[in-house]
Amino acid sequence: MAKRNFAESLAYYRRQRGLTQETLAGMLNVTPQAVSKWEKGSYPDGELLPRIAQALDVSLDVLFGLREEERIDPIALITETLQSMPEADRGDYCMDLFYSVINAYSNIQCSEFRVPEHLLRETYAQLKTDRELALARISREMRYFVFLQIPAHGIDSYAPVTDRLLQFFRLLSRREALEILYFFGASERNHLWSAQQIAQSTGLPPKTTEEVLELLDRSGAIWSLRIDNDKAPVYGYTHSIPLETILVLATSFVNYLQYIDPNIELWDTGAFRAGK
Repeated sequence: MAKRNFAESLAYYRRQRGLTQETLAGMLNVTPQAVSKWEKGSYPDGELLPRIAQALDVSLDVLFGLREEERIDPIALITETLQSMPEADRGDYCMDLFYSVINAYSNIQCSEFRVPEHLLRETYAQLKTDRELALARISREMRYFVFLQIPAHGIDSYAPVTDRLLQFFRLLSRREALEILYFFGASERNHLWSAQQIAQSTGLPPKTTEEVLELLDRSGAIWSLRIDNDKAPVYGYTHSIPLETILVLATSFVNYLQYIDPNIELWDTGAFRAGK
């Protein structure tokens, strides 16, 4: 491929970065007409060249066509970084990464975003656009990140109002159901429990325990198994990530999102499309 001259490189990398002439001009504090002239063959003042290269995230050698651009694959870089670090450090790295993702939607020009150390308890980063929703709890006591792409037909196409959904929320509203779920959630992997053992461990009445276990089994939160001719089933936990996430997010919701940093809102239409 033939090497590009300065004008061709300027126009090419500007478009590659998704910048208009007006946007690039604003970043450089020059007029859009100046950018247009450069892309037609004229040259900017020498002192502007480093700033142009920085705005386009290329070296001057690449900008003048002296060598090809060496693009870094960000996915490969993240994968390599995660696999090379100790497992104990991966969680903090991911939270810094997710926080950076939310910040990147803002118009703030920054090469790096990291979670500030001074943030208080119950601090969140929040993103709303017409296409995505994201929420991260970024304080040390409990940390999580949720990223949801909004489908064309809205969130309600993901979660339509059905009898099964209503039954599930009614079940979760019962204290006994939550106590049993928390008991299961603390149990060892692939461990099976009888209703009697669960009642003894949770302190719930045996009859109530059996009733709630049957409802949880129907919901898919747990599963039952009958061994040989024994009429009494034993129960195992699905260790469902969606269920555990629902419980954590519900806690955040009822506690109110008090401190939000950052709060990026780039939306015009709500995430639901019902009635439209």
